[in-house]
Amino acid sequence: MLIPFNKYHGTGNDFIMIDNRELRLELKQSQISQLCNRRFGIGADGLILLQVQNEVVEMVYYNADGAPSSMCGNGGRCFVTFCQKLEVLSENGEFLAVDGMHPFKMVDGLVSLKMGDVSAIETINDAVYMDTGSPHYVTMVEDVLEIDLINDARKVRYNNRFSAEGTNVNFVEIMDGVTHIRTYERGVEDETLSCGTGATACAIAMHSLGEVSELEVPVKVLGGKLIISFKPNADGSYTDIWLTGPTTTVFAGETELPA
Repeated sequence: MLIPFNKYHGTGNDFIMIDNRELRLELKQSQISQLCNRRFGIGADGLILLQVQNEVVEMVYYNADGAPSSMCGNGGRCFVTFCQKLEVLSENGEFLAVDGMHPFKMVDGLVSLKMGDVSAIETINDAVYMDTGSPHYVTMVEDVLEIDLINDARKVRYNNRFSAEGTNVNFVEIMDGVTHIRTYERGVEDETLSCGTGATACAIAMHSLGEVSELEVPVKVLGGKLIISFKPNADGSYTDIWLTGPTTTVFAGETELPA
């Protein structure tokens, strides 16, 4: 069975997009994993299905390992661009994801996506931990571009606290007023060039720690630049959180659905 697809990336975080409104695919985890495989499939950090139920546009997201996942910020921004191409969504609107409705808007050609509120930030030794739609552990380091990220991240991701459900692990260094980050993503089990919920967590973490004072924080990921804005509250929570950045169409094609 030939399946039409589109591939997008948001600052290097890449996704397979499938319009499932008519196909009504029910993909197995092994099929998704093979489609996302960079040697034996199309290759991507995740796969996204477009579905519409009761006139509500829905993003269904899977990690590269084929498992259903929590919210993906860059995936959501790419989903908006994909839906706009299909004329399913307009320039401003909202869609449903696993954690609820997400408003979006276009800002100077960039996709700006409203993220879920952060109700609590936990301190773990020299790091902080929060949920920005996905769980994120954030720690500051020196020479972020030179660290042994995979080894250091897996010590956290597979420790007693996080091994069962997993966590994403972010390393941060502020250079020349810009928050530089690198992220290890669960489900991909590797470093990705960008992570939207990770960039959001890092920006909020740096503000909560007093490392930045701005309410609009530029974040440099390996794949480009994102901007995170937010409203801090007296109780330590953060609301009105927006993730903004570019999206890019890579290519479109058809592929045989793996057995």
